[in-house]
Amino acid sequence: MSTEEYIRQAQVYLNRGKLTEAIDFCHRAIELQPFSPLAYTTLGEILEASGDPTAARDAFVQALEISPNFFRAHAYLGQLYSEYCWLDEAAFYYRQALDLKPDWPEVHYNLGNVFHKQGNLLGAIGCYRKAIALKPNYLLAFYNLAAVLDANNQLEAAIETYRVAIDLKPDYVEAYSNLGAILLKDDRPESAIEIYQRAIEIKPDWATLHNNLGQVLLEKSPERAIASYLRAIELEPDLVLAHYNLGKAWQMQGEHLAAVACFDRAIELDPEHIAGCTDAGFSLMVLGKIAEAMPYFERAIALKPDFVEAYCRLADKRAVAAVEDDELSKAIAACDRFLKALTGSSATSNVRDVTDVTDVTDVTDLTDLKVNKKDGAARYLSSTACELPVAEICDYLAEIYLHLGNALTEYGGYESAAAYYQKALQIQPQNTELYWRLGNCLALQHRFSAAVAVYRMALTVQPALPQVYFELAKLLEKQGNCERAIGYYQKVLELQLHGYGEPQQWQKASFILPDRNSIELPQGIYLSTWDWLVSAKLDAGNYVEIVWKYAPEASAENIPNSQFQIPNSQLANSDCGGLTCGMCLHRISKWFDPVHLGWGVCRLSNSQPIPVDAPKTFAAQIPNGRVWIVPQQNYWLICKAIAVITPDNYLLGDLSRDYPGFLPGCAKHDVRKHSVFNLECFPPLKQIDGSVAVLSGLSGNVYFHWMVDVLPRIELVRRSGRNLAEIDWFLVNSCQHEFQRETLRILGIPQEKVLESDRLPHVQATELIVPSFAGYLGWPSGWAIEFLRREFLKGIVPNSSYPKRIYISRSKARYRRVLNEEDVVEVLERSGFVSILPESMSLAEQIAHFYCAEVIVAAHGSGLTNTIFCRRGTQVIELVSPHYISHYYWGISQYLKLEHYYLAGEAFECYPIRELMYQNSLTEDILVNLSSLKRMVEVVGLG
Repeated sequence: MSTEEYIRQAQVYLNRGKLTEAIDFCHRAIELQPFSPLAYTTLGEILEASGDPTAARDAFVQALEISPNFFRAHAYLGQLYSEYCWLDEAAFYYRQALDLKPDWPEVHYNLGNVFHKQGNLLGAIGCYRKAIALKPNYLLAFYNLAAVLDANNQLEAAIETYRVAIDLKPDYVEAYSNLGAILLKDDRPESAIEIYQRAIEIKPDWATLHNNLGQVLLEKSPERAIASYLRAIELEPDLVLAHYNLGKAWQMQGEHLAAVACFDRAIELDPEHIAGCTDAGFSLMVLGKIAEAMPYFERAIALKPDFVEAYCRLADKRAVAAVEDDELSKAIAACDRFLKALTGSSATSNVRDVTDVTDVTDVTDLTDLKVNKKDGAARYLSSTACELPVAEICDYLAEIYLHLGNALTEYGGYESAAAYYQKALQIQPQNTELYWRLGNCLALQHRFSAAVAVYRMALTVQPALPQVYFELAKLLEKQGNCERAIGYYQKVLELQLHGYGEPQQWQKASFILPDRNSIELPQGIYLSTWDWLVSAKLDAGNYVEIVWKYAPEASAENIPNSQFQIPNSQLANSDCGGLTCGMCLHRISKWFDPVHLGWGVCRLSNSQPIPVDAPKTFAAQIPNGRVWIVPQQNYWLICKAIAVITPDNYLLGDLSRDYPGFLPGCAKHDVRKHSVFNLECFPPLKQIDGSVAVLSGLSGNVYFHWMVDVLPRIELVRRSGRNLAEIDWFLVNSCQHEFQRETLRILGIPQEKVLESDRLPHVQATELIVPSFAGYLGWPSGWAIEFLRREFLKGIVPNSSYPKRIYISRSKARYRRVLNEEDVVEVLERSGFVSILPESMSLAEQIAHFYCAEVIVAAHGSGLTNTIFCRRGTQVIELVSPHYISHYYWGISQYLKLEHYYLAGEAFECYPIRELMYQNSLTEDILVNLSSLKRMVEVVGLG
């Protein structure tokens, strides 16, 4: 037999599964022709099929040593590395094969699969499309292309591609299944239901279809959804996802015991099911079974410990620093203790040994790369049966709830505060302080009967509580029951006479009755200042509208196919959550059209301005007007409300703001719900004889809001025709920071004319000059950006002494920190980045660094404010939390033609614990995936 005949016979035996005979024929071929690349390549195929990947690789390499251009050996070597997850090597050899044979559709397809696994979505899309171009009926290429388009959020293209796959194979139920999921994601539930029903007709015994149908039905028909999940479980009892989804359905119905049973089954089937552990713990917490919930949370953290470990390392640094005596800091400190107690028994290194199976540097032996993670995790979980210090953990948890409740009460979030106090009482039902604080919270919500009931519960636990009797007396007095109120006041005096009331710190609150002569709250609201001026018959000169001549803002009418507006069907049942509203954030994100470049890196692609009308800009003069501005009390309790009030006691809606604010295009915000109407009373009023220009803004103590919300109001006063030198006073949030003093000086406002609303929160002036806000909160309009550049770029020139690539550190920040910043800096330094701390620089130095920079990497935060001073084409790479992808800086980059990218950090999935660590997604820290960061450097072209 010739060499070719031996090889052909070996391939026959390979196809029959007779591997020993196939190997024998290959060796005979090699004996006849020792330098046959085809013989070695065929031998490699057989050895791989026999389970000896190392020998297979050696055979392929031998073929390439004989003939470096033997494309089949390159392709098979790529396939071998791909199967064992050596993706970079796989991509290299597939590319080699395609360089030699560019018309091989299967290799384009396989390379696309490798790119998909790596997260290189654009690369995968390109490969699948080349495969389809070479082989128009390539079913798998269409299917995988649709999956990648979905991952890249190109929903319409994904839907059409799945439909093509279905046209090629009408019974392709896998395509139906994925298509239904995308239709649901695209908010087309009826179409998704139709698709799933068609698929079930084709394959009625496929459990996945019934599970997915349940997902579509869940929101509007939970009973039908539950029936679908049960059917899926009947067909496939070990379908983990169906058990978990059934648990979520029961959870949504309030059936938490049934939910826990489902989550337990999901965990039993998949011990690494973090979501199952998380939700089981959550449902047990709702049931009041706090101690039983803790091991579930401990397990969820142990399965993926990196985030909590990094957080706790920062907690150790916090513990060394000076302790601040505010409620949120106390809550954070209690959370640090809680996490350490919860995770103290976790052998987290064991988890990594099991799960990080691809972190191998020696590629000499591929045989043991495939590990059964499920079995490994099961062994780990069964070996960590040690008892948690549950009583200690629960006490820390109650402490967190107490201080969070106190913080929210200070902030005015009484309803949320009451919920925290109730959670704490589940753990410590004998804690009288909790009853007292809960009663106060209910009273502040005007839920007087409930407050009275809670105060009496406190007295049942401990009868001698003068503070509780005092609160009861106040409530009864408000309700007009003066006789009983006097009795309780007398009880307070008797208890104090006998020495009660001092032992506990919380009982030391002073007994101060409200000022009977305080100013009344506004009696109503004018949505437009102009309407009030007309009603008050004031001169038109009291209102100067300012029209800008910059490039016109985009509008929904002149941008075709705009999808920026929220459908009325969604608005009917929604309530905007302000600056962190999920619906608004999703809508805005969709407008900027982020393109996924792979490895978690996204680039903003839409150059059109947001299609909403810019707020009207004007300046108003209000004779004897008043303004109430909430002062900063600590680092987190900063200005959260501004109310401009007319002399006849009406709120001016377009000059007043409060948190949670609203984002551009929001149709749910209602200024008539301003928090001024919920005040008990105003702080003392400061009468000022003269003119006062009101410049303060929400969060105006923060550098970002100071620059984009406060300072542009000065330009509005100028444009209204007022001479700044003739104005007596300028009211700003504060002037404690150097950047505040420096910017005001540059803009011509002398220090001696500055009033601080933090010190004078309630002011009335002979003449109140109030410019409108510069734009939506935190969204500077084009004119505001041009104003800031014009004023603060004077004298700034390019200088070679400034670094071209800068990383903005948040090492001094209190929140939204980069948890692994040292590692991030180390990676970036290899590409020429220099780490800077803007708050340690003068304003001019900060601006110069940004003006001269070509690439900027920074976590989302005030450090990015100075992108306003960047030159066109500067690359901005924003590090964000996956739970809070905000768009403040996107609009700035869009206006200035900067290249804006963002990289989302690692997600911490255990949401009940995450919500203890961060009271708002806006404050969440960021854990950067270093592999993604390295890929980002390549993708953006910084290598």
